[in-house]
Amino acid sequence: MTEHRDDMARGVPLTVRLRLVSTNSGRPRAGCAVSLWHCGDHGARGRQTVDPSGWVSFGSAFPAAHAGRWPHVHFAVHTDADSDGLLHAAQLALPGDACAKAFCAAERRRLDGMSIARDGCFTGGWVLEIPSVTGDAARGLVATRTVGV
Repeated sequence: MTEHRDDMARGVPLTVRLRLVSTNSGRPRAGCAVSLWHCGDHGARGRQTVDPSGWVSFGSAFPAAHAGRWPHVHFAVHTDADSDGLLHAAQLALPGDACAKAFCAAERRRLDGMSIARDGCFTGGWVLEIPSVTGDAARGLVATRTVGV
């Protein structure tokens, strides 16, 4: 387990798996690059190239709720590994049941009165921003989402 920081749940590992597909054909978008990051005092950014099947995977830690924001992770899709050409940018809003698994009682209290629907950054269609999340706090959670680009 990682140490606790204010911008993450109590050290709960989170793997974020994204599959990029063409919105036109549904085929994998191999060769694109994905940047992924958390906001907060200790936020870090990673960047990887999508594999031939359209997948990219990042190891991180479950983000905490902060400053009225629902727990989320940012990502951006770039044309390729060597370019900053932006194809898509969005956030993954982590579902409430995953937050309940990741957060201790004190952290869950931060969510009291909050909801994804009330987070101003998700007012334009947050339902499409929610990944499926499997796993548990002890072994880690895995957030998976297919992204059309």
